[in-house]
Amino acid sequence: MPVFLLLFCPLLFSATAVEQASSRNIALAPSLLGAKNACNAPSGLPTRDDIFFVADARVVSLVPQVGNTTSDLSNASALWSWSASFPQEARFSIHDEERCPAGEIRYFAPSSPSISGALSYLYGNSTETLALSQASANPLPLNLSAGKLTDADFLHPSALLSFSLNASISVSYSFSKSSYSYQCSTMGGYTGCGCERNYAGGSRTFRRSVSDARNFSVEVGPVSLLWLNPPGSSRLSGDGDGKLALFARRLPASMSLVFGGKEIASAQPYSFSAGAGQCGEAIADRAFSPSGTGVFINASAPIFPSQLVDKDASYMPFYLEFPWQADAGRANFTLVYEDAFSNRQNFSREFSVREPAPFFPPSGSGEAMARREASGSATAAAYPAQAQQGAFPDFSILAVAFALPLAVGAAVLCRHLEWL
Repeated sequence: MPVFLLLFCPLLFSATAVEQASSRNIALAPSLLGAKNACNAPSGLPTRDDIFFVADARVVSLVPQVGNTTSDLSNASALWSWSASFPQEARFSIHDEERCPAGEIRYFAPSSPSISGALSYLYGNSTETLALSQASANPLPLNLSAGKLTDADFLHPSALLSFSLNASISVSYSFSKSSYSYQCSTMGGYTGCGCERNYAGGSRTFRRSVSDARNFSVEVGPVSLLWLNPPGSSRLSGDGDGKLALFARRLPASMSLVFGGKEIASAQPYSFSAGAGQCGEAIADRAFSPSGTGVFINASAPIFPSQLVDKDASYMPFYLEFPWQADAGRANFTLVYEDAFSNRQNFSREFSVREPAPFFPPSGSGEAMARREASGSATAAAYPAQAQQGAFPDFSILAVAFALPLAVGAAVLCRHLEWL
């Protein structure tokens, strides 16, 4: 998985492929239940013991879903299907007695097909089972509560969601059966044998077992942000390059940066596409393809920045840079972060901006510190002014002050020697 360095540039965010796929699949859902062949399953020929052309059931997709992934914040549900195709009338030859002509069994007036079974899903440390019937809802609501997750579910960027479907599809027919049996009878000491025709009728129910299994991913957990520049609570006015590191367990679809009430930068790291699946369902997918100039990619695996985040987990790292400029006063950065499922988070960073004030040395000389104006490569700053050139300083007063004690000491010493 990649680490991203994005230099922000104006982009128009649009993840409409995900929303359109969800709307399309919800509208499609009723037609997936009890259709003749909703998902283009392989077809076979009916037999005396299996009347179906098609009997099929499967987990189709999640709503919403992008790239086989959903979100635990989006009230996800499971789109499913079942299909049954069979003849309105079928005739099969019966030839149980080789010494007799073949008979026939005729199936007619089929009932409406039905399904009975269950859809189970494993999420975290919990398995839940949903009953399936021709009256079941579609899509089926899921319970992706965060309380089901264990620490192991955060070792990978997404949690695992596993489905298992097991059911039986049935249909009932009326039937009429004509067959021949070989019979022998004795009359007047004479035994005669021949084929005797038999008739029967009634009803029969045909059943076929169906099953399916699918695995999906669920985006769970936090998104953490570390402001790198400005790092402290205050800084000098001017312009500069803002920098921040983002640790995400929910991949971004759109990011925009607001400064001083205005959007100064935005980015769309992924492009979204739409397609169709085997059951006619809409499929939304995404690919990392940031637009604009100055975009750098460095391949890397997910990281575990345990010292920088609240939740010890696997994260996808993003590194972002953006230009900014501010005058003195209070300043606020807000990063608006939205994932592919329209879940939005705001991250704010407030700090103060001050003008570099001149500094006067205590000597009272009036010499102020020089000021460096801000530029694209440096912030404003104050630093000591360069010393003015002039005459070499007069140290005579210091010399007298230093020599006087020595002269007095020498005179005292000479007076003492005279008394000896």
